[in-house]
Amino acid sequence: MLAHFLGVLALIGAALLLVFGLGVTVYGLARGDGRLARRAALGTGGLVVVYSLGIALSATLAPRTVIPFGEEISFCGFDCHLHISLTEVDMEEDFIGLVVRARSDAKSEPEHPSYLQFRLVGRSGAALAPYQDGKTFLQPLEAGQSTVDTLSFVASPEDFPYSLRVIYPDLPEALLLGPANSRAVGKTTLSLGD
Repeated sequence: MLAHFLGVLALIGAALLLVFGLGVTVYGLARGDGRLARRAALGTGGLVVVYSLGIALSATLAPRTVIPFGEEISFCGFDCHLHISLTEVDMEEDFIGLVVRARSDAKSEPEHPSYLQFRLVGRSGAALAPYQDGKTFLQPLEAGQSTVDTLSFVASPEDFPYSLRVIYPDLPEALLLGPANSRAVGKTTLSLGD
């Protein structure tokens, strides 16, 4: 929760500095002050480079973790109210069926597990999309409720053991620094059990 909050604050701060730097650059150009415009442009460009490196390092340095079967991964806004876990696994040759549970412990606002991306990750690191990609958890999850949905995968027996990666693939999570970055979160997966 704290990592996500700090990541959001860093993103907001970087965005404000970017807007300020661009504003000073435009101001310098409008006044004919090339020196001010160059310095502001270099500073703004430097900010973009440093922030981009921070995003890349966040994903690279995050440890790979496999959470035991039945335990939850939590997703945070300003609070961590959406929790995802596996409740059942059905494996037959190259078919894997998963029952995924979404639980909300929010007080009043609904959660939206339909925004999550589910991928089955094998030993080689290959990520497999489910049959019904984008059709999981279609309804919002009301505060304090839980629901289950199923995912089906065709998986190669040679790539066992598999685990389930769950992330928010879109902005702003992809731009956050630290462990809240969606690529860093994606290194924590749910075990399918034995």
